[in-house]
Amino acid sequence: MIDRRTLLRGAGTTALVVGFGTSGAWVTQAAAAGPFDELPRLDGTVHLDIPTRDRYAQDLGRHVTQRPDAVLTPGSTRDVQEMVRFCARRRIPVSMRGQGHSTFGTGLTPGLLIDSRGLSTIHRIGRDSAEVGPGVWWRELLDAALPHGLTPPLLVTFAGLSIGGTLSMGGVPANNREGIQADRVKELEVVTGEGEVVRCSRRRRSDLFDTALAGLGQVGIITKAVVDLVPAKPKSRTYILFYNDNATFFRDFRAVTDRGEMDGAYALFPLVPDGSRVVYALNMVKWFDPAEPPDDAALLRGLTPTQQTITDGSYRDWACRYDSLVEGWQRDHDWDNLIKPWSDVILPEEAVEQYVGEVIPTLNVDQVGVTGTVFLFRTHRSRLTRPMFRIPEPDGSPWVYLFDVLTSSGRPGPDPAFTERMLARNRDLFERARAVGGTRYPMGSTPFSPEDWRRQYGSYWSTLRRAKRKYDPEGILTPGPGIFARD
Repeated sequence: MIDRRTLLRGAGTTALVVGFGTSGAWVTQAAAAGPFDELPRLDGTVHLDIPTRDRYAQDLGRHVTQRPDAVLTPGSTRDVQEMVRFCARRRIPVSMRGQGHSTFGTGLTPGLLIDSRGLSTIHRIGRDSAEVGPGVWWRELLDAALPHGLTPPLLVTFAGLSIGGTLSMGGVPANNREGIQADRVKELEVVTGEGEVVRCSRRRRSDLFDTALAGLGQVGIITKAVVDLVPAKPKSRTYILFYNDNATFFRDFRAVTDRGEMDGAYALFPLVPDGSRVVYALNMVKWFDPAEPPDDAALLRGLTPTQQTITDGSYRDWACRYDSLVEGWQRDHDWDNLIKPWSDVILPEEAVEQYVGEVIPTLNVDQVGVTGTVFLFRTHRSRLTRPMFRIPEPDGSPWVYLFDVLTSSGRPGPDPAFTERMLARNRDLFERARAVGGTRYPMGSTPFSPEDWRRQYGSYWSTLRRAKRKYDPEGILTPGPGIFARD
């Protein structure tokens, strides 16, 4: 049930409570005449006031704005179910929001926005899995699992993201041979667009399972997930190798990942101090027990960087290595309010070296930003099992690459000229990637039409379309990407 004091406090002077509806929900004067009258009885809270709705009107990109009509902080899966049923009857769009770390309005909606943080319970830690709510951060699950000697097998660079959010996007980690986070899920609880609560897995309702994971919220809202856990080593050794040229870097990157002796390897391309260009930095990690430290000479054999650093720390230090960096940007640069028109493409082996070699020289402080970053991840396609995670067609190589240009503006606040310039750049980077067989990782800000989405999903399009009609027949779920805008 909506808490009266919470609603009154949140509404301030923007809404007047006119009574206790027959459904058991407190209703404002504005709501009584609008689409959110006669709300169902809830365990959580529906926020109708403008200040709350404005806080959910943008994502991390800060260049797309869509104020929702209402925000639900759910107190239970039943709340999500009841509100989705309510919205389906009235054809009100619905989206679930995690940390809001997409950058092009993917999770925004003009209707009801559900804050997954209301479902942030870690329900169970088992011997090889954990059952969690979608609003749990990966860092929180890590801290709950480590006392048991366990860890999620795959973590993305920033561990402060929500589990539901990265499972809906995919979640590409530093590990090279273990797939993506969406590959390491045993079971889901999903609320479909009709308001049905479904438990699904690879063996049970597999069509829903397949289209919910990395599915951008198109067929259901994840309300629980059973994710893998594996034994954790207590220590980590991080190696950073620096390169000045494209060919030498790629030779060593391939050598390290082909050997498979490191626990993870990826490239970070930092700006040089004057911001005029980026350099190549190969980041690698080896986890270990203190009694058996890594053999550095063996692990680094045959590699020829211009310089290198080797650092020891705890496993958690490595897992949360970017969290403190982001916190510093938030403190020192108002990072949350910088414009972030990110570009993210997935490239085949045969094209990646030339593509990166052509793009890197064009990147400077204007193209990246002081708090921007550029990444390259190499992933073995044999462990990529999620059909909604679209990768290049096989080219004879077992590897694909995610290339991220995570641009940020120089200062907070609107900058239409910068945004327009970067969106045009992103479209150009995508077209160049698609011309060589690449696909888009939809975290970033690349203008995409419904026809682009059809091409993106390729042979899987008809399967996705059937699942959409089956599980979201009114077409209310997650309109932000515009996948079915003209379907």
